[in-house]
Amino acid sequence: ELTDEVRLVPNSLRDDLWAHLASRRRTGKKPRVGWAGAQQHSGDLAIIAEAVKQTADEVDWIFFGMCPEEIRPYVAEYHPFEVGVEAYPAKLASLNLDLAVAPLELHPFNEAKSNLRLLEYGILGLPVICTDIFPYRTDNAPVTRVANETDAWVQAIRERAHDLDAAAREGDILEAWVRRHYLLSSRLNEWQAALTDPRP
Repeated sequence: ELTDEVRLVPNSLRDDLWAHLASRRRTGKKPRVGWAGAQQHSGDLAIIAEAVKQTADEVDWIFFGMCPEEIRPYVAEYHPFEVGVEAYPAKLASLNLDLAVAPLELHPFNEAKSNLRLLEYGILGLPVICTDIFPYRTDNAPVTRVANETDAWVQAIRERAHDLDAAAREGDILEAWVRRHYLLSSRLNEWQAALTDPRP
């Protein structure tokens, strides 16, 4: 035990970096389906590798951060992490995705993660398909949770890629949810209390 005092505050997105951003829809000949993440996510991406291959003719896959060699031939665009933390939000928005995916392996480390990725996708108005795992159930997030099975991922991707109007409505609902609950400006009192209130 490293400390006898722990204070928890829900994730928040900085208004100055995220609140003004917009992601454009339907900018490609095919729906743009994307993933963003760092190099340590190879196990998570293995979950959707076969789904990427099966849907590559129907959608344009966009990867930002890392892209395993196994699926690189099936990916329309790959953007390496060449931006700083403060430039990351605008770069993510510039990908102009129609749909985002958030696969996670089922193990204790991922069970202890937060819902940050859903917030980042959501504030840009992106509908999200994600693994049905504890952190992605937070506050009944309006996302599509699926089992880590190829058929489930392929079906969910195809349903949205073939009905972009419905997908856009899902994205609008998620964006409103994020803006209502997860902008830093609406949680300043919680952060101030966590940082300054005396221990009970």
